[in-house]
Amino acid sequence: MESIELRELAERIGGRLEGSSNPLICGVAGIREAQTGEITFLAHARYLNYLDGTAASALICRPDLKTSLPTIRMDDPHLGFLRSIELFCEPKQNYFAEGIDASARVHETATLKKGVRVGPGAIIGEGCVVGEHTIVGSGVVVMPKVKIGSRCLLYPNVVVREECQIGDRVILHAGAIIGSDGFGYAKQAGSYHKVPQIGRVIIEDDVEIGANSCVDRATVGRTVIGTGTKIDNLVQIAHNVTIGRHTVISAQTGISGSTSVGNDVMMAGQVGVVGHISIGDDVRIGAQSGISKDIPEGEQWFGYPARNSREARRLLVHYNRLERYAEEISDLKRRIQELEKSKSAASTTNS
Repeated sequence: MESIELRELAERIGGRLEGSSNPLICGVAGIREAQTGEITFLAHARYLNYLDGTAASALICRPDLKTSLPTIRMDDPHLGFLRSIELFCEPKQNYFAEGIDASARVHETATLKKGVRVGPGAIIGEGCVVGEHTIVGSGVVVMPKVKIGSRCLLYPNVVVREECQIGDRVILHAGAIIGSDGFGYAKQAGSYHKVPQIGRVIIEDDVEIGANSCVDRATVGRTVIGTGTKIDNLVQIAHNVTIGRHTVISAQTGISGSTSVGNDVMMAGQVGVVGHISIGDDVRIGAQSGISKDIPEGEQWFGYPARNSREARRLLVHYNRLERYAEEISDLKRRIQELEKSKSAASTTNS
């Protein structure tokens, strides 16, 4: 889209235009970077001072904030801003050529449905099914008997191992690996023997998995990523893990085998989770937390080892006072020693 009147933009993103001014909008930008002809957004009163220096031609804002710019009012300005970006950005499919590239290798038994695009050097194996309007980027490897839904986007160098299943509208970023072997070994006579990993991975609809993240196949059975879940870059999901719907997992998090994660969970970056535990629905976990036991639904945990946020904050207060506590203990020891010396001297004098 090259440009649009502000009034039409308000209608298309579900907002209400305030005032009669109707500038032409040609792009979207942050409040500090925006230039003439662009629209920006303001979600909190603490950023009102940025309005004095912005060159934006219009603003998406909450109903209760006073502004001097032509304004689209919305209860959720951030959502309106995202919808505006969608209107102006180049559709991702435009970066991928239509049809099947001559250098791609598609097995004769694979089924590619209407509108599928396959990039240079991609490989689609025996018995695979790829749904309508799915994009398979350059260098992607889809091994035998994989099922991929419609309108998915597999960026370059993704690997989907044998017999895995991917739902509709799934996005796999560059370097993601779906269905790698789980980390299973049995020790016998001083050496490790590989446990065959014969399960698979099921990724449900509307999931997004970041660059260089790995989802291991189950030893037996399934590793499952639930509908609408979003996984950041460099995340490790081990064998037989089950992740619920609409959960968000940030970068460098690792979840060990056979752990169950509920719906609407939020994990910040670098969280480590041991295996064979359960994390309930609506749980919030702070960055760099070490999770070693079950977490009931609705709780907030952080720390290493992680605890309920109330207990963790209380312990953190004491941790921050350790230097003072050490000084007080040293002072008490010194005073006790002085008292003992005084008692010893008094005892000698009396004798």
